[in-house]
Amino acid sequence: MMFEFSDSSATNADPVTGKGSETRVSKGPAGSHAISGSWRMAKMESLSENGLVITYKVTGDSLTMSTLNGQGYTAKLDGTEAPYKGDPGTTSVSVKKISDHALEETDKRDGKVISVARLSASADGKTMKIAIDDKLHGTQSEFAATKQ
Repeated sequence: MMFEFSDSSATNADPVTGKGSETRVSKGPAGSHAISGSWRMAKMESLSENGLVITYKVTGDSLTMSTLNGQGYTAKLDGTEAPYKGDPGTTSVSVKKISDHALEETDKRDGKVISVARLSASADGKTMKIAIDDKLHGTQSEFAATKQ
């Protein structure tokens, strides 16, 4: 299945747009519409710049994260909960320092954990692996980020 989307959940910024394809994981009930069933993203063909750029800055014992569409937070690296701004689906975040090159971010909605991400920077600091455990959907994803 092919898809295109426009996400305007960040009301103070331009929508994030993209397109890609999904592969069927399981069929819907007998006699249901062809689109019924479970699908998994197979390929993201395009994603607007405001959906791609994330800025991280460690200052002392805190991490500040911001995106081009106005989402972000500043959190202590000791796991203390902090407000998550600009995303109606995420209300708070906590970040723990795992090592000199790795952090673990836990996102919550109204006190319930919705995802846990492990961010691991390469030794040269030029790339970062981000592994996300989506607790709401029971899925895992992983991608690499490149320092600009």
